[in-house]
Amino acid sequence: MFVQSQRHELPDHFLAFANPTRLRILEHLGKIGEVSVNDLAVHLRMSQPRISWHLRMLRVGGVVRTRRDGRQVYCSLDVENIGRERARLDQLLGIKDQMKVREEVGA
Repeated sequence: MFVQSQRHELPDHFLAFANPTRLRILEHLGKIGEVSVNDLAVHLRMSQPRISWHLRMLRVGGVVRTRRDGRQVYCSLDVENIGRERARLDQLLGIKDQMKVREEVGA
């Protein structure tokens, strides 16, 4: 089994956000929750193969999870992983440390 190194997971995660169509998918999933790929394609007025390609990019980035029920594939936000990646970014940028310093100096 191929395991990505942590150095590549963070760029893959944020690369998933780097497309207007994928942002529209994420926005819809945020409002609706879980939705079938076919319903998502209808909502966005795009072909199912095109939506599936974008969903693959979102899965690789750890932003979306999918599940199969018979012939239907359903997708939803992977909220837990999004939170972990955001925490890793905060740690990388030292955001928590900067906030702590600001609180200490009263800024």
